[in-house]
Amino acid sequence: MGILANIKGMVDYKKYLKTLILAIALAFLTLYIAFGLMFFTTEGNTVPGPFILLTFAVFFIIFTVFYESKVKSSSKSKSKDKERLKSLIKGLFLGICATFAFVAIIGGIKLTMEGEIPDTNLIISALAICMIASMVFLSLLRPS
Repeated sequence: MGILANIKGMVDYKKYLKTLILAIALAFLTLYIAFGLMFFTTEGNTVPGPFILLTFAVFFIIFTVFYESKVKSSSKSKSKDKERLKSLIKGLFLGICATFAFVAIIGGIKLTMEGEIPDTNLIISALAICMIASMVFLSLLRPS
């Protein structure tokens, strides 16, 4: 029984560790998005427009194809067309959101490379808040 209990404890430990690592990674992404927004307010957008458009196109295609792959082949062509339109709209929305986040992360990286980051205590507090928020989002998105 001791060996089985140890194995079960290892599985639970890996689950906790995986959740912790995912929450920390999402918190850093959120923090860099915030840094990017700070960079854009002080420096303006330094990312070229064609690069932003290319990034949007890539994300739009990825998310649209993802949602189209979820559409089940049905016998009615009208419902199939409606589902394709929905997948285009979902791909458009997520493409815009992902492009905004990606460009903001690039701005956050530029801000840290220039050495204009805020005080260390402020960063630690912001990271802790971002970790809590990402854990809340992860628990809400977890399938039942």
